[in-house]
Amino acid sequence: MTKKKPNFKRVIINQGKRTERVIGKIYEEDCIFTKEVIGSRHLFRVLDAWGIDAKLFTEVLLPKNYIIRVMDVESHILYEIDAERFKDNSQYYHFNEDKLKDHRAQIFCSRKHWDKPGFNLNTEEKLKEWAKLGFFG
Repeated sequence: MTKKKPNFKRVIINQGKRTERVIGKIYEEDCIFTKEVIGSRHLFRVLDAWGIDAKLFTEVLLPKNYIIRVMDVESHILYEIDAERFKDNSQYYHFNEDKLKDHRAQIFCSRKHWDKPGFNLNTEEKLKEWAKLGFFG
């Protein structure tokens, strides 16, 4: 019996523009959003927080209380939080200094509010677990 691979949709912002990019994956059946980050580049240090696109969060993730998973590929730490808890502990920011690199408005939640499932696993075990969760694909 073959295992069914989870269906996901890539989340693309600024579609059709020069700044178009994929910001994560949505698993609608399981109400899960996944995002890979490089901690040294994507962590909002002022709040020690991970950010989510505000439009995606308010229109898609929050209404169905999605599970949000952020994987830091540098530290090999997986962070997880549900949308309601994210909302209750978040702050809204919009960095619009450079029109060419507009990240749109974002909502940030400090890492202290996130769970770290599998934090004590060794790197090889983590990679296998993350592959099961839909990262790297």
